[in-house]
Amino acid sequence: MTKFKKEKLDQVCTVSKGKTGIAKAIPGIYSLVTTGQNRKTCNEYQFDTKAVCIPLVSSTGHGKKTLNYVHYQEGKFALGTILAAVIPRDKNILDAKYLHLYLSFYKDDILVPLMKGAANVSLSIKDIKQIYIPIPPIDIQKNVIYKMSLIDKFEKQIFKQKDLLDLLTTTLLREAFEQNI
Repeated sequence: MTKFKKEKLDQVCTVSKGKTGIAKAIPGIYSLVTTGQNRKTCNEYQFDTKAVCIPLVSSTGHGKKTLNYVHYQEGKFALGTILAAVIPRDKNILDAKYLHLYLSFYKDDILVPLMKGAANVSLSIKDIKQIYIPIPPIDIQKNVIYKMSLIDKFEKQIFKQKDLLDLLTTTLLREAFEQNI
């Protein structure tokens, strides 16, 4: 990746803080991106685009620098106040899915070291804007996205096969014990 030109995020993206109080959000038809793995819903939206959503607070809190998730979201969605949306300015230069994959993969090397604070560890929008990322040509970005989608499909199949193997093992053991008892 080092052979590609690096750009500061604020040169190729807008970075905006979320405006929805997660605890006070009124459930509705729009996704509400939170710091956790699962989305909530909200009756109003803040964005209508493709974005990378980065938590601005530590996942574990209590003085530890951690980020469990960097999210990808598209369409109309609300964003919690403790997250930032990073939105590529030009989809022909930077694909939001590629940016998500890159920041997710390197979160512990790029984002976590920028976190500050003793008790309430947080990440500032100002620091996010200063991150440099390599930007390969868009066809290479699309290729990375495609390869990752294949990996996701294989991973889902592996989990499905593991579940079937667990079920088969349980069934065979149950039959073996019932026949011998």
